[in-house]
Amino acid sequence: MLVTLIGRLVQFALMFASVKIMTHLLTPEEMGKVALITTTTSLFALFLVNPVGMFINRRMHAWIAAHRFRRYFGLYVLYLFAVATIAAASLLIGDQLGLDLGGASVPWVLALVCGSLVFNTISTTLMLALNMVERVLAFTLLTLGTLMASLSMSIWLNHTGAPSAERWLAGTLLGQTLFGAIAYVVLFRGDTSQCCEPLRVSRNQWAAMASFCWPIGLAVLMQWLHMQGYRFLLAERFGLAQLGMYAAGYGVAASLMSAFETLLTTWYQPIFYRMANSTDPAQSDQAWSVYASVMVPASLLGMTALVAASPNLPKVLLGSAFHDAGLYVLLGALAEWARMMVGLFGLNAHRHMSTRRLIVPNLLGTITTYLVLLAVISPLGLLAAPVGVFAGSFAVICCLWLHTYRDDPHVKLAWRPIMGWGGIAALVAANAVLIQSRFAASASPATALAICLSVGLVWAGLTGLAVHQGLLKRRT
Repeated sequence: MLVTLIGRLVQFALMFASVKIMTHLLTPEEMGKVALITTTTSLFALFLVNPVGMFINRRMHAWIAAHRFRRYFGLYVLYLFAVATIAAASLLIGDQLGLDLGGASVPWVLALVCGSLVFNTISTTLMLALNMVERVLAFTLLTLGTLMASLSMSIWLNHTGAPSAERWLAGTLLGQTLFGAIAYVVLFRGDTSQCCEPLRVSRNQWAAMASFCWPIGLAVLMQWLHMQGYRFLLAERFGLAQLGMYAAGYGVAASLMSAFETLLTTWYQPIFYRMANSTDPAQSDQAWSVYASVMVPASLLGMTALVAASPNLPKVLLGSAFHDAGLYVLLGALAEWARMMVGLFGLNAHRHMSTRRLIVPNLLGTITTYLVLLAVISPLGLLAAPVGVFAGSFAVICCLWLHTYRDDPHVKLAWRPIMGWGGIAALVAANAVLIQSRFAASASPATALAICLSVGLVWAGLTGLAVHQGLLKRRT
């Protein structure tokens, strides 16, 4: 646990340093370009890569135990190159139809999008496998190495010429590629299986994978439209610089919530998958409830802490051109927490290997997002985007709970203590925002940092009390 905690703290520091340096080097226009390129990459990653990746996660323990994971991983790499080919063809067609990613040239877009689909996915999958088999030290060192190499490469490339979104993203990709190769060697060292040996996959196995994956593909395509696709609309309506400001502020919220989520999933998700794959039906049935009973209150504490610090976080984590992005951070925190809850409630469908139940809720969420966005975009401007995302996520969660999980005896949450702790944290956060709003604009970076650290200490105390009450108990 200590290695994981120290590793994650260093990881968060590197992530925040990366955001600070990126927004110092890049203009709002270039940040807007980063947003469009990464949004495009996410389209293919979510629709074509994520479903197969989720299937691999679900089966990984069994494959590793049977010494078959290396050969299945070889098939997965071939699939990733096929996905990259599809993405390249789609982007070339899009270019002919007038697709504009902030003025980025076609060769740059092809290299960054297709490269990320292959090499970032390989790196992520291998490091996840190391964590799954509880090789904590290797997982931690390689994760930190990836971040340090990516940051170093991005800084170096942006000093070899005019700073740009393309150079920054290229540096990130180079770091991921390098440490993905190292992770492969570390994970499979001593593995006697040959990844290039013929692997017989039966028709039933292909059918089982297809049945699991295609509903996820449709669901996450709708999630992309829900969570990210609207950015093209924002770019067209408000311009690249305003999109860059929004992306920077929302990105702070997304990075912090993602960092917090990563810490929680590193610690608790292996327990979920171990219980879900257990031959004991009682353990398998309880897997989601045990996992959710920790993730819901922990995520509420993380989200409210981020809301409390939101007026001053841009001065701490962003370059000077982005110091007015506090409202995007605040609303982004709410939207990202709702996104976490969508993933959490959807995870129970993965446990049952019944992913078709995700399609209708995500369709409802997408429709809700765009209806709300179009309804409030005139009075709220760019603030309409996170409001729409939150509304869509809330619709997904309600649909899943009311029509899928409400009558499931194995889906249980201790709502009373969760809502009690969440209410206390939300009340403290609201008062913190009101107090800071009076002088946040004139606060110096040093003062902003002191306020954020004070918020962190208050929420560390709240978290300690929650742990003492057994709300965040780790069950094995």
